[in-house]
Amino acid sequence: MSISWGNWAVRVYAAEAWVSLAPRFAAERPEIVDRISEILTDHQPAVRLQAAQNLQVINMAASARMWEMGERIAMEETDARVLTAYLGRSLRRFSHTEPERCEHILLIVKGRLDDFADDAVGRDHIQECMGGWVAQLQAGQGRSLAGTWLDEWAADPVRFQNALNSYTSSLRGAFFGRYAGEAEQGDREMNDRAQEGLAKILRSALDISAKAHAVLASGAPDGEKRAAGMEYSAAERVIHHAMNQLYFGAGAHAKNNEDGPGLTTAGAKALFLTDYAGILALLQRSREPATQHHLIELYSYLIPGNPVVVFTAIHAILTGPGADEGYQFESLGSAAVVKMVRRYIADHRSIFDDPKRRASLVEILQLFSDVGWTDAIRLLYDLPDLLR
Repeated sequence: MSISWGNWAVRVYAAEAWVSLAPRFAAERPEIVDRISEILTDHQPAVRLQAAQNLQVINMAASARMWEMGERIAMEETDARVLTAYLGRSLRRFSHTEPERCEHILLIVKGRLDDFADDAVGRDHIQECMGGWVAQLQAGQGRSLAGTWLDEWAADPVRFQNALNSYTSSLRGAFFGRYAGEAEQGDREMNDRAQEGLAKILRSALDISAKAHAVLASGAPDGEKRAAGMEYSAAERVIHHAMNQLYFGAGAHAKNNEDGPGLTTAGAKALFLTDYAGILALLQRSREPATQHHLIELYSYLIPGNPVVVFTAIHAILTGPGADEGYQFESLGSAAVVKMVRRYIADHRSIFDDPKRRASLVEILQLFSDVGWTDAIRLLYDLPDLLR
C-alpha cells in the first residue's frame, strides 16, 4: 500500500524540499519547523506523507514539537497510508530511546482502529504495523504494556488476525536467534519472550477453534454456526501462520536454509525440540490438514535432534487429529509420511527394535495403506524385510 504522484505534483516536491532542509537548518530557521507542521495539515495525502514519514528530521532542532506533531498524526490522520508511514518509519527510530512516548502514540492509534472500519485495506495495514510494533516492544524490549495488547488481540482473532500474524512474522528470526553460533544473552532473552508471546497466541486461538468446531458439529442454529465458522477460520489461519514461521524459519522447507536463520546442526535441533516442546504440543492440536502437514514436515526435519521424540510426536498427530480430519487422504500427506518412514529405516532403524514403537510404525503405514496409497502399501508389505 503506497501513495504515488506525478511529475507535476509540485506541492509534493515543495514539501519534500522543506523536509530536506530541516536536518541542516531547522535549528537556525524555526520557520522550517512551522512549514513542516503546516504540511501535515495539507488536504493531499501525498503532501502530508513527506512530513509524516520523515518527522524525525526536526528532532534535534525541536524535539517537543516533533512529538506534538506525532501525537497529532496519531489522533487526526485520516489516511491509513500516511499513518502507517509515520508509525513504520519515523516513529520506529525512537523505539529504544523513547519507548514510553512511542507507546503513548501507539495507544492513540490502537484506540482509533474502528475509525478505519470502512477502509478494510487501510485497517489491515495499520494492524500489521501495530503487530510489528508489539513484536519489537514486547519481545525485543520486554515492555509489559505491549504484552497486554497482545493478550487483547489474541482473545479476538476475527478482529485482530492481521496484527497477530504480523507479530509472529516479525519474530521469525527471533524464534531461532538463540541457536546461532554467535548468539548472545540478549538473543536468548528475546527468544524467551517471543516464545511466550507465541504460546499466548496459540493457546487462545486453539481454545477458540475448539469451541467453534464444537458449535459447527452440533445442532446449533444457522446463525450461530455462521459466527462459529468465522471464529474457527480466523483462529486456524492465525495458527497456520504461526506454524509457517517455525516451518520456514527452521529451514525445513529449503535445504539451503534461505527461508530463515535455520537449525543447521543436530545439536541445535535437539535444543529446539526441548525448548519448543510446549509450543509444538499446542500446534499438534490444530485440526487443519495444511497446518498438520507443515508440522509433520518440520518434525521430519528435526529427526536428527531426537529420533524417538519426533517419531512419537508424528505418530500422535497422524493417529489423532490427523486421522480425525482425514489427513491420510491427502496425497502430499502420503508422500511426506512415506519419505519420513524411509528415512527412519535408513538412518534410525534401531529405534524400532522396541515392539511398541514398531507397532506404531505399522499403524501409521496401515492408516495410509487402507485408503489406497500405493507407496504406503508397498512399504508396509516390505517392512518386515526392511527392519531385519
